[in-house]
Amino acid sequence: MALHKLFDNTPRFGAADIVGRVRSGAQIQGRPVALTEWRFTTGDPDVAQAIAKKFGGNPQPWETSTEESLEVMTDATSLPIHLTAIQSEFVLWGRGNTPIRSCNGETQKDDACSACVCPRDLKEHKEAARAGSACQPSVRATFRLLDLPDLGLWRFNSASWQLASAVNEAEAALAAAGGEADGVLRLELVEYTTKNGRNVSYTKPIIEVAKVAALAS
Repeated sequence: MALHKLFDNTPRFGAADIVGRVRSGAQIQGRPVALTEWRFTTGDPDVAQAIAKKFGGNPQPWETSTEESLEVMTDATSLPIHLTAIQSEFVLWGRGNTPIRSCNGETQKDDACSACVCPRDLKEHKEAARAGSACQPSVRATFRLLDLPDLGLWRFNSASWQLASAVNEAEAALAAAGGEADGVLRLELVEYTTKNGRNVSYTKPIIEVAKVAALAS
């Protein structure tokens, strides 16, 4: 499956009242770990308390350079949402999580619309991205929680290749609904055994928009 031309849509962000982020991972002992329940981060104690009351968990401080100084490790695997925007692109990140370049798989997002220098072959692209020499997917969604709409907008970021490959479907459903739509953001457990007998288990986020699912791993 080619990922080229997946990310041609113009980003549709612009709301200023982002209250925090919904995350599917965390840093544990300095290592990234995929979670089985959603994690919220925010800088507002009242928002953190509201999240904990609705979805479980306890607001706790965590080490971060952002203003989102509180985290809530919830019990929730599924979040009813009102999706307001999806943005997707390829990004090559540098030190300090600073973008070096971005592209849509064919052209770079620069003034000259330079040709993308990432490998065209999907397998080679993934390997180069893991090595830090090619762009990786960056999918961002903005939404309100249907259970707590007055808290404001939340953002979810993902570098999942499978979510990137399916995001056009979610974007099309969102566009068909007029740019905003109700949906679900959920985590799904995936388990399988490899040909070598190794058991593999991980969670993947899924964005569902108007009964159309975009899968991620």
